[in-house]
Amino acid sequence: MSIKRFVNKTIVVTGGARGIGRDIAFSFAREGGTVIVCDINEQDGVNRESEIQNQGMPVEFLRADLSQRSMPQEVIRQVVQKYGGLDILVNNARSGRRTSALEEDEDSWEEGISVTLRAAFFSSQEAIRFMSQKGGGNIVNICSIAANLTSNEAPIYHIAKAGMLQMTRYFAAHAGKSGIRVNAVLPGFIIQDEHMAGFKDDSNKRYREIAEFCHPLGHTGCSGDVSNAVLFLCSPEASFITGQNLIVDGGLMIQEQSTLIYRFDKEMQ
Repeated sequence: MSIKRFVNKTIVVTGGARGIGRDIAFSFAREGGTVIVCDINEQDGVNRESEIQNQGMPVEFLRADLSQRSMPQEVIRQVVQKYGGLDILVNNARSGRRTSALEEDEDSWEEGISVTLRAAFFSSQEAIRFMSQKGGGNIVNICSIAANLTSNEAPIYHIAKAGMLQMTRYFAAHAGKSGIRVNAVLPGFIIQDEHMAGFKDDSNKRYREIAEFCHPLGHTGCSGDVSNAVLFLCSPEASFITGQNLIVDGGLMIQEQSTLIYRFDKEMQ
């Protein structure tokens, strides 16, 4: 028999229609929570709503463009008005192009920062107001190991995720006395469900070998690894944990990179 840790809990998952957000929404629903899937993509959102409902679990899809001013706050207000409160907020929505720093423009900056960082800030701010009245709650920000790293692409995504880490600490310090815990989860190399078939295809054999070699555990992660971490942080088992950044990367970041490359070249010869 599965554990039902979130019965009578109302949960909002932004960016919950696909990928990691989808798995987080399903995971909360399986453990008894009433889940509101918030996403801009209407078709994917409707599909997630139907999938979860068809398994006999309570869910509602709420379409929202979080890049629009006041929309993050409005989402929280609508949920509180309809369900009488809010227990858990998962800030998972993101935006960002895979371009170099010199190719980015102001429009891309505005969209990436608005969806990934600004929306998370103001939805958290509004959620804390209501959670404080109820006596507590949980907020989890889905960040990324990209917050601590750089690459040759997606600079706005990296910058926004780094900002989410500091935002997590600020809100945790501010809201703790109201019984609200705020934490961040930093996924690493996660193969999302919709990409798994392509990753395992023979055409990606070399790429897969490199990715798996780089992880001390010998394999990459999946969406479920992230959702498990999120549910733990929102559970009673984590009642004394707040303001923390939980890295879920299979040990990817703990290795010295030049030595890793040398070992890979030697072992694959």
